[in-house]
Amino acid sequence: MSTLARSLAFGLFLLHNVLGASIPRNGDPVPRSAIAIKLSPSSLKARDALSGAQLVESLVRGAQSSSHSKRDTGFNVLPLITSLTPEQLAELVAKAVKTTPSYVPADFGAWYQVQFASDSPAEGYDSEILDLLKTLGSKDEVASCQPLVGSKSPAVSPSNDPQFANQGYLKAAPGGIEAQYAWGFAGGDGANTKVIDIERGWKLDHEDLVSQNITLLAGMNVMDRYGGNYPHGTAVLGEILMADNTIGGVGIAPSAKGHVVGIQRTVGGGPVENQPEAILDAASFLAYGDVMLLEMQVGDEYLNLWPVEIYDAEFDAIQLAVALGITVIEPAANGGVNMDTPVLRPGATVAKSLLTVGHADFRDSGAIMVGAGSSTTPRTRLSFSNYGSRVDVHSWGQNIRTSSVDVPAYTDSYADFSGTSGAAPIVAGAALSMQGIVKVRTGGKLSPAALRNRIKIGGTSTSDPVNHKIGVQPNLKNLIDWWQLNYL
Repeated sequence: MSTLARSLAFGLFLLHNVLGASIPRNGDPVPRSAIAIKLSPSSLKARDALSGAQLVESLVRGAQSSSHSKRDTGFNVLPLITSLTPEQLAELVAKAVKTTPSYVPADFGAWYQVQFASDSPAEGYDSEILDLLKTLGSKDEVASCQPLVGSKSPAVSPSNDPQFANQGYLKAAPGGIEAQYAWGFAGGDGANTKVIDIERGWKLDHEDLVSQNITLLAGMNVMDRYGGNYPHGTAVLGEILMADNTIGGVGIAPSAKGHVVGIQRTVGGGPVENQPEAILDAASFLAYGDVMLLEMQVGDEYLNLWPVEIYDAEFDAIQLAVALGITVIEPAANGGVNMDTPVLRPGATVAKSLLTVGHADFRDSGAIMVGAGSSTTPRTRLSFSNYGSRVDVHSWGQNIRTSSVDVPAYTDSYADFSGTSGAAPIVAGAALSMQGIVKVRTGGKLSPAALRNRIKIGGTSTSDPVNHKIGVQPNLKNLIDWWQLNYL
């Protein structure tokens, strides 16, 4: 049996106290306080008769005792990934190695989740969780540990779509991405492509989305964790997939097939927000050339917002998805942070320059990272957008007219969306448009690396690219014309 399968098989469900359902908030279950722990290779080899779950139990109990944090709180220890069997995970990894021979597989079997019998706070971190992470991070047996919770989400023939006039991001450069030009080419509307959006919740029966038959493939569709799940997810989907009809607006790639995966799931007494598992779930439903959109961000030790890949488990999951040939679109986050500075992750004692290209700490997940720029020209970086050498491209981070939901009635509406959460779907739509055209013309699709490089070609710069550091906004007209000149 492989290390991957063996690590997941041992101690599959070691339960400490039977955890009942959490008290609902606004009708939805509240996620538990939880952490993820990756055991070091040396501890996996030297654990004698202990299973991985039993070793994690011992480490957590020791940390509870020494730090006096969560001391009287019961907990569950489970594999980090429970929605996929060890065999399914091993199959994904083997497929990734075959697709991308340079990919070095992560051992997902070394990762475990620890769910505590207490709710996660509505904002920020549970201070006792941070104390536990600091204690656990100092242990030789622990290769990595992190919080297991998401941060608050940042908040064709289109003439007969009444909202189209307000969708400037679809229109000609330098303001928009030239989506209208792309629609003039077979496949430019995203036909024969697939996209999965990963976040908390969506109103899938919105009047301008219902005909698209968008389905929930895994996880939960949570209405109101932060008072904005439905408006957020519905806005994201609308930018890409609003139907070309006589209602509302029109998406960038309305002929693409859309699905969603929820980060909240119930296992072992949960619910818990498990972003790495959601990413792997989505990867299991996608194929080479498909697109995965990560509508999530995470906090550092000081609650500054960063891209989700600063956490090790999420990084491993993204890297596997990219190795499978899936283009991953990742918001740079809404922290206003210069990502060329070191980041101190929750519970860590040393800050690392994980996103500084060229630094010894740098690691590349392969995702396309997206910053947020102005809706007006000349283009500028918006103050809330993270920036730095790792950001590949940007698009509108304000005034993004799209489908929405009026709260608290939860009725269908249209509104202006914003944030790097709004910029990322525009780039995802551009990626789907390009893949659709390539599919028609060549019968294949671009690799994630090729698409990440080419989506920048002929793009619209900001007024001060050296200091703004959010890359260019894609220009589909220039990109398509360049591609036809050089490849057809």
